Amino acid sequence: MKHGRILTLAAALALGLAFATPKDTFVHMTFGEVDTLDPAQAYDTASGYILENIYETLYTYKKDSLTEYEPALAVSYSISEDGKTYTFQLRKGVKFHSGNPMTCRDVEYSIERLLVTNPGDSAGWFYAESLVGYDVNAKAAAAEELGENPDPKKLEAFLEAYWQKIDQSVECDGLYTVKFHLVKPDPSFFAKLMYTASSVIDSKWAIEHGEWSGTKKDWKDWIGRDLRQGYLHNHASGTGAYKLVKWDGKNVVAEAFDGYWGKKPAIKKVLVQVVDEQATRIEALKRGDADRVTINDRATLESQIRGLPGVKVWEDKNWAPAVASAIFFNQKPSVQDNPYLGSGKLDGKGVPPDFFQDVHVRKAFAYAFDQDAIIEDLYLGHGVKLTMALPPSFLGYDPNIPIYNLDLDKAEAHFKKAFGGKLWKTGFELTILYNEGNTTRQTIAEMLKANIEEINPKFKINVQGVQWPDFIRAVSKRQLPVFVLGWGADYADPDNFVYTYYHSRGYYGNKIGLKDAELDRLVEEARSITDPKKRAELYSKIGHRGYEIVPFVPYPLPSPFMVTRDNVVGVYYNPMRSGEFLWKDIAKK
Repeated sequence: MKHGRILTLAAALALGLAFATPKDTFVHMTFGEVDTLDPAQAYDTASGYILENIYETLYTYKKDSLTEYEPALAVSYSISEDGKTYTFQLRKGVKFHSGNPMTCRDVEYSIERLLVTNPGDSAGWFYAESLVGYDVNAKAAAAEELGENPDPKKLEAFLEAYWQKIDQSVECDGLYTVKFHLVKPDPSFFAKLMYTASSVIDSKWAIEHGEWSGTKKDWKDWIGRDLRQGYLHNHASGTGAYKLVKWDGKNVVAEAFDGYWGKKPAIKKVLVQVVDEQATRIEALKRGDADRVTINDRATLESQIRGLPGVKVWEDKNWAPAVASAIFFNQKPSVQDNPYLGSGKLDGKGVPPDFFQDVHVRKAFAYAFDQDAIIEDLYLGHGVKLTMALPPSFLGYDPNIPIYNLDLDKAEAHFKKAFGGKLWKTGFELTILYNEGNTTRQTIAEMLKANIEEINPKFKINVQGVQWPDFIRAVSKRQLPVFVLGWGADYADPDNFVYTYYHSRGYYGNKIGLKDAELDRLVEEARSITDPKKRAELYSKIGHRGYEIVPFVPYPLPSPFMVTRDNVVGVYYNPMRSGEFLWKDIAKK
């Protein structure tokens, strides 16, 4: 009966029927579809929003704090004097949604599965880096070390050594003590364990449903596997306060877990509904059919939301997002079956793969971007320009780095220098994608189109909206010559942004073909030391180098806000949460 009632609500909302949601039900209308519900694969906020409510990690953030933590599936921990062994005492009496008890074996399985699979578009890299000494999975590491066609015996020896590293990285000392063995001290490791990728999954249940056996016998079959093809992609057995009822590829239905070890939540049923049209979300909010809606631009907030009866805007001048976003210039896009390069040549009908390898092209695009207009027109003054791809609240952010501002004369001058003058005479055509529903990214793409096409009638930019999974997949496949995207912190350390953006092996650095020896050297040096002052100095140098070679342009950071019905209480803002708060912490008056 519980399932039937909430599914009826979901159906009614889908049909546009109007009625206020029940007191024990929370309906959030947003945009951006979930990519996957497998913690080892998910690496986006839409997926993380669901995962952080149905799974749990060993420790978690205290409500709205980035620096205070509290026990979740562990009750205490200790770190060895050499900083290489972390020991956690686990909470007893915890059950998974399947009814299975949680023990150390589940923690061990969850982390080892993450290290075994480690898909290239997942968060596995920063766990592997700490625990096995590589930031890629075993097959990718072998290719780097031995080449693409290695001697079979050498390959077998390498994989055997890699497996041993995985096997020894996590070990159980009885049912309720787990130990992590790092290859070298990593001051950010504890924070990494609070990211959703290290969520503890039900090992017995997963294995019974065809996932990795948890043993050496089949580990090679799972190396680098796309986990969107597996059972955990759309099924879940976590320990969270909520269990998954249904995910139909778009909307998510969850309900409170009766066997939850912690305080029982006031909200018993949750529906996260993907509604790309902002106007539809706003009408649902007005009627009371939605308890929370995602409004992603300040102009809409001020003109259509603020002051509505029964609606509350949550905001605070002290809220600081742990986010950095940018316009990326892909210097090495994939050429195979790529629809976004046009002809793939410098002939006026497309762009060649090395289009953005010319620094003049990158700088021309940078000078065609109107940062002031974004802050004034889109954010209505509630935003700040970023000098580098790092949140201002993080160690090492340098406010004195220059910023690219709109200057069409400079943009024209750089376009005329690009490709020895040939680009200006021939012209080009390319496509900029954005994920549908994200009006900020859409506005930025359209702004670039208008300003660049104004410079030269031979320049043509197509702006196209696609669903979030399609957008992020195109980014992962390196198909997009230019794209607009952000990064929310996985863990509260500046390295999570600096390595991601500025290193050739970082998530975005790799996706855009960034190759700069000076940046790599600076980033690696900053990762090797713990002295905050020295790290900050290196981050400043990294930011200045980034401005000089412009692999991307950071765009302004808006001041955050949330919109709910005014009967929703318990809301707080934690930028490390994909959903800003957990469902279990709220209620309705």
